Amino acid sequence: FVLIRDMKMLIYILTVVDWRRAEMNLIILEDDLLQQERLKKFILAYLSQKKHSIGRMIVCGKTRQLLEELENISQNNIYFLETAIKGDLDAGLKVAQKIRKFDPLGQITFVTRHSEFATLTYEYRVNAHDVIDKKLSEMAFYDRIIANIEDFLTFNEQLPLSEVFTYLTRTGKVITALYSDIYFFETGNLSHQILLSMKSEVIPFYGSLTDIEKTSECLIRIHRNTVVNKNKIKRCLKKDKKIVLEDETTFYVSRSGRKNLREINKW
Repeated sequence: FVLIRDMKMLIYILTVVDWRRAEMNLIILEDDLLQQERLKKFILAYLSQKKHSIGRMIVCGKTRQLLEELENISQNNIYFLETAIKGDLDAGLKVAQKIRKFDPLGQITFVTRHSEFATLTYEYRVNAHDVIDKKLSEMAFYDRIIANIEDFLTFNEQLPLSEVFTYLTRTGKVITALYSDIYFFETGNLSHQILLSMKSEVIPFYGSLTDIEKTSECLIRIHRNTVVNKNKIKRCLKKDKKIVLEDETTFYVSRSGRKNLREINKW
């Protein structure tokens, strides 16, 4: 069973999850039809001029429409979201939370007249790339749009696949995240539930810690319930048999965990 599952994972990674070769989509959430068309035409013209290749462009006026589209596209997309939709001032922030669960590695930019909401992006834990104020001059506005597109394309061209955690969960979903953002994995309260703890969010999914620790040398098992990123270990409290991570999370280390840490000179 394990061999078959691992083979399915290998085939999936080679054919689908290499997101640098997969279709990367550009998604716009904007309920103002004039703004929709303005942004769409500019972006298409820019991509054509620069000969940048990107997958589908999806333009939505409703959050429900956007969420339905997510069911039919791959991960690692670039999103331009208005914060206020149909009178709901933080609708874009709410939908960004749902996007982040589906697409942990996607780039989210808010395009809004409500720049005061910029400070809320951290509270919503959506790891926004940028907040662009629609009240900027036309030249400044388009410069920011271009900068966001170029940041996204550069990131995907230069980032080695080995730096990305990719995992096919037991429910068939794919979880992707940068190893540099990962602090630890631990078992949840439900059977086979895993909690992935990163810089600004916690993502629950169903899987196996044994499988997860094999995905990268930077992950190490310190307890039967915990796998940590060895690069996030801040200090070891040998007397208390504990470690402290950079985010100040403290974990008890089992006997086998201490052996694992000694093998990599972390204990």
